Amino acid sequence: YAMDKRCYHSGGELQNGDIEEFNGRLCIVCPWHKYKITLAEGEGLYQAVENPRVKPIRTYWCSKGVKQRVHKVTEVGGNIFVTLNDSSKPIESDVYQVEKYRTVSLNVQTPNPRN
Repeated sequence: YAMDKRCYHSGGELQNGDIEEFNGRLCIVCPWHKYKITLAEGEGLYQAVENPRVKPIRTYWCSKGVKQRVHKVTEVGGNIFVTLNDSSKPIESDVYQVEKYRTVSLNVQTPNPRN
């Protein structure tokens, strides 16, 4: 699975989230606010209460709709390829996929002051 790095809700770094199963669907759980996002579709899930006046309280999982942009992943001959989703349809996670939120890992060499 592949999706945009930042959570649609508040820009949390999803690579630090846990993958869990909810209602038979694999989800990434945002480490910031525990939002649940399906890995396959990018749907936001939440747990609703059937009837708060009836005890015991029964809950069920509901969809908020597609909130996170997902990308196609294929494996060919042991190599993994990611095809970016280039749909022009806006998705909530697009807000956080801008320069301000990008991080790049650089291999920086610190100069030796003795040289």
